[in-house]
Amino acid sequence: MPKTFYSYVRVSTQRQGQQGTSLAEQTAAIDRYAKTWNLEIIKRFEERETAAKTGRPVFLDMVSALKQRKARGVLIHKIDRSARNLRDWSELGSLIDLGVEVHFVNESIDLNSRGGRLSADIQAVVASDYIRNLREETIKGIRGRIKQGLYPFPAPPGYRNQGPARPKTVDPIKGPLIKQAFDLYATCKYSLTSLAAEMSRRGLRGRAGGNLTKNVLNQCLRNPFYIGLIKVRTMTEIFVGQHTPLINKKLFDQVQDILDGKHIKKNTRHTFAFRRSVRCARCSNSFVGERQKGHVYYRCHTRACTQRPIKEETLTEYLLRVLKLIEFNRDELAYFEAEIETLRENEPKRIEKLKQELNLNAQSVASRLERLADAYMDGVFDRDTYASKKNTLIGEQARLKESLAEAEGNSEQVIERLMQFLELAKSAYLSYKAANEAERRELVKITISNFTVDGNSLSVKLNSPFDKIAARHDGPDGCPIRDTFRINPALLSDLYMHFKQNAAIARVAEALL
Repeated sequence: MPKTFYSYVRVSTQRQGQQGTSLAEQTAAIDRYAKTWNLEIIKRFEERETAAKTGRPVFLDMVSALKQRKARGVLIHKIDRSARNLRDWSELGSLIDLGVEVHFVNESIDLNSRGGRLSADIQAVVASDYIRNLREETIKGIRGRIKQGLYPFPAPPGYRNQGPARPKTVDPIKGPLIKQAFDLYATCKYSLTSLAAEMSRRGLRGRAGGNLTKNVLNQCLRNPFYIGLIKVRTMTEIFVGQHTPLINKKLFDQVQDILDGKHIKKNTRHTFAFRRSVRCARCSNSFVGERQKGHVYYRCHTRACTQRPIKEETLTEYLLRVLKLIEFNRDELAYFEAEIETLRENEPKRIEKLKQELNLNAQSVASRLERLADAYMDGVFDRDTYASKKNTLIGEQARLKESLAEAEGNSEQVIERLMQFLELAKSAYLSYKAANEAERRELVKITISNFTVDGNSLSVKLNSPFDKIAARHDGPDGCPIRDTFRINPALLSDLYMHFKQNAAIARVAEALL
């Protein structure tokens, strides 16, 4: 009567199950061995798991059944198919000591003899050492790729894999959606849960094609890969990637502050035009808007303050007088339009000079990185200090790279913003009167830095560049507009630099015109 045995076959990956020493080939070799020695296979155990890792569920189930003597023994293709770590090999050794028969069908080893056990032990140690060396070489290869700026793992959402040793490329569908996720979260109007639902509605999906989860979205928003940097958990250093960034560093840092709770936007019930813009001169507190009997009043809530409430109509009337001051007349507009054309012609030279300065700064950072590496090799810094200083320089490198890209492609946008502002300045007074409440609120926010009330007296401090524009008049604040004007040659340059750093006014102009 044949002896009853289990069979155990294993591959490390799904691909190995189809190529190389596949499950089918191992099973065929075991079946031939069983037929030759008249052994009956009563149960087959198949596993797709690396033998370097302990705790393989199928292997442990088989060992448990053998310890309960549910079969006479087990047939395995080779030693390295059973275990490549010494702990699992010890489990097999304990089975042999209990009298369980373990046969390796592709190796002629008598495990019941001292010499056979020694030979098998040596092969198991060699297999374990092979895995250890393979792991070290794999980690070394991964680190090498990362240092080259290549990401040797599956592409994060928004990017596509291009094969080994090639940088990831932006996914034409998911890439813009990931950028939208950053933009929307930066508005502080979404939680992670609501943003995940919104992005799922817009078509952004997880790897398996299901709805985007809160955890996956959080990982995306935390991942510096989207600004062109590579960081992995097992390495303290950050590296510059070869892939194209999806967002800029400024937006990424803003999102990190929100995720860290450093930027909390309070929900407001009302959006009055002068909300948080009017301040009491007597106690320095902000006025609070209230709607009473069809009118909006701004009131100082300090108990001991004697300042009386003021109507929104009064504030609006005063603001409109100020807006008259920042309007350009026809001659001024003609002058600025001519100057802008000159600016447009001279812009390539200015951009080239700026690029040279940025490239010099980038070379300086690269030189500092080299000196830092030399200092680390000489033992000046410990590894943590080195990683911290290097990450700071890498961040500076990313900022310079971003500035260089802006210098190359942002000049025309700045000029367009400037032109939009001039269009708004033609009729700032009428634009404010025709705007809705939200647009008025936005215009007040970018125009005024401080609106002070002292009894019946009002005064306004304008934001830049409106303060420079209003200052071109000779008279005090609120004086009639003169028919003549004084040209300040630096005014256009100031306006240009302002719109280079701030697009808010242009957005308001586009909405109001």
